[in-house]
Amino acid sequence: MAQAELSADLTQGLSESTTGILGFWNRIKRWPLISIVVLTLLILTALFANVIAPHNPITAIPDYTILAPAWEDAKLVSVQDLPLVAAIDGEFVNLSVAEAAQQYNVTIAPEIRGDAKAIREAFRDQAGVRANVMELATISEVRPIDSPDDAPWTPVGLNILAAAEQYDVEMSLEQISDPLYGGIVAEESFEKQAGLEIKVQDAAIPRPVLTSVTEAAERFGVTLTPDQLRDEEAIDDAFLQQANLRSKVRIPTTSYLLGGDNIGRDLLSRLIHGARVSLVVVSIALSSGLLIGVSMGLVAGWFGGLIDEVIMRVTDIWLGLPFILVAIVVVIAIGQTFIILIGLLALLSWTPFVRNVRGEVLSLKTRDYVSLAQVAGASTFRIMVWHLLPGVINTVIVIATLRVGQLILTEAILSFLGAGIPPPTPAWGAMVNDGRVYIEDAWWISFFPGFCIFLVVMSLNFLGDWMRDRFDPRLRQL
Repeated sequence: MAQAELSADLTQGLSESTTGILGFWNRIKRWPLISIVVLTLLILTALFANVIAPHNPITAIPDYTILAPAWEDAKLVSVQDLPLVAAIDGEFVNLSVAEAAQQYNVTIAPEIRGDAKAIREAFRDQAGVRANVMELATISEVRPIDSPDDAPWTPVGLNILAAAEQYDVEMSLEQISDPLYGGIVAEESFEKQAGLEIKVQDAAIPRPVLTSVTEAAERFGVTLTPDQLRDEEAIDDAFLQQANLRSKVRIPTTSYLLGGDNIGRDLLSRLIHGARVSLVVVSIALSSGLLIGVSMGLVAGWFGGLIDEVIMRVTDIWLGLPFILVAIVVVIAIGQTFIILIGLLALLSWTPFVRNVRGEVLSLKTRDYVSLAQVAGASTFRIMVWHLLPGVINTVIVIATLRVGQLILTEAILSFLGAGIPPPTPAWGAMVNDGRVYIEDAWWISFFPGFCIFLVVMSLNFLGDWMRDRFDPRLRQL
């Protein structure tokens, strides 16, 4: 079977063109092109992050908290009952401020919609009437008082005046004005007159919605046209006029293509700058670990004996340590800084180089050219640098390529656990952790940095496998 596959590869190699465009394609078609493109984009993004990023990655814009990506529907984060005009000159009317203002030709500025005192003054100054403006509580659910504890509640969603009218409960204006209107007064009135147990929601407490505007409009009985769904002012006005609700809306914008995070920072800008942070941290840590590991591997393989034994036993002990736990303990004891993270990653990255370089050196030092260099009087340092190191460089490059992916993943894990890059510096792992609480309502906060980690690590792994096949004569294909 192996001979048949070898013959097929040989026949295919001989039949392929080696000149012109077709020849160029035949030479590169075995390359991991997707990995090369991804890593090239990563490097370019890291180098030109300040130019590419559309916004500051550190500055938060509170109004854009958990802003949805540009292709998402507008999200209604919360709604809150606005004050009602309960009575005009002592007579019950139970109108929303917008309805009462239209009926009495009163203009209410948008900025005073929730200010009861300012609304009363507007009615007094413009219409000459005394308006009783109140933040009426909402009766959210009811059930008979003789129901068992596990009996279901019936949803209502009406303010106290409207609910009292529906269930034939008489309440005076003085009772509704009582500070206890959201509790004892309303509960006793509904219990005695209608035999109902009620749940009351204070009007001053916003209702968490966290749903699309379309679903929220259906839930609260608000009609919106397709054009209004992309207009924040139109949505606010519709909820005000039709349901007397103040709405908190998140409208996706083209300026924030991937949305905003949990405190209003542009997610795309943080991803771009996070690429730079990851690349800088990993590059410094890998260079340090490579220098330490290759040096120790050369020394262990060349000298052997006690030196080899000591170096390899230290390597074995280091490999047995739970690195994540050690890193967390170090951060707790010393503090969370950029330098400490680089040092921890450097201490993690040297062990694979020691083992592999030592194994290569044990084979190379018996070669004739090494023996001739010794006879010629070359120093030990010269033999290591000029004769042994070139023989192991292919192995070192492959290990380094594979190690970069693991270091990026480890840095992301440490940042996720709070032991990595200190905030507010953007780091992909920390960004995944930031969005963990909001995964159901703002999935993009965690998804995009997690996808970047996956894409880069997989690309590095594929590139490392390809380089191993190219550099190792035992695995090289025709």
